[in-house]
Amino acid sequence: MKTTSVGIPLIVIALLTGCNSEQPKDAGTVIHIDNMVDLTHTLTPDFPFIPVKKLTYPFELIPMATLKDNGVEANSWKIHEHLGTHTDAPNHFIANQKSLDQLELKNLIVPVVVIDIEEKASKDRDATLTRDDIVKFETEFGKIPDHACVMMYSGWEKHLMDSLFVGLDDHQIKHYPGFSNDAIKFLVEERNIAGIGVDVLSFDPGIDENYTGHKTLFEAGKWGVECVANLNKIPKTGATVIVAAPKVGKATGGFSRIIAVW
Repeated sequence: MKTTSVGIPLIVIALLTGCNSEQPKDAGTVIHIDNMVDLTHTLTPDFPFIPVKKLTYPFELIPMATLKDNGVEANSWKIHEHLGTHTDAPNHFIANQKSLDQLELKNLIVPVVVIDIEEKASKDRDATLTRDDIVKFETEFGKIPDHACVMMYSGWEKHLMDSLFVGLDDHQIKHYPGFSNDAIKFLVEERNIAGIGVDVLSFDPGIDENYTGHKTLFEAGKWGVECVANLNKIPKTGATVIVAAPKVGKATGGFSRIIAVW
């Protein structure tokens, strides 16, 4: 969508800096935002999630007060940290790593690149984004920018409301695309990334019950975002992503509003 070049950036900057009255060093600099895309799915009770017996459950919106009875409308939420479009913090799998509230703003507003694996994912639901895919991407689009978020687009969101999104087989094993562990190792060891993201339930492929890539990413202190929407509507390079993760003390993750601008 089109928006103004001045008004929106000032609002975004004010929100993200806590309305600090201190003026930037170069007050004449204007951040131009001509395009915005919401990368966030609407969270509803029928939104899919990773089924873990006696642990995970669907989102629930529970009326707490009504205009008729209380003169005010309000709801309570039944939610766990890893529902919907959400951010994973490094403490999700690694002890003594940063929790969600400890992620620095400078690491949540970063360049974003989108690596498209939709073609091979359409033929193999266990497909992964590999190191070779990254090398091929860089051959065409240039080296991944410093301090970027690398997003995998598999086209899987078209299955959001059908059984393929979770992809459980007869043995209750999940099947959906993800990052290979080798690709994540390459990104944290040979590229200076801020984090990664996917349009599926987890950035590890569904068949990885050990969440190997989570451990590799979080040991390096990086974050991940999952169930990201509309990655096919932003440029493969040249955009900035704003990951508006909730600031909840000690949280391992949380539902997030994620926005791409360029």
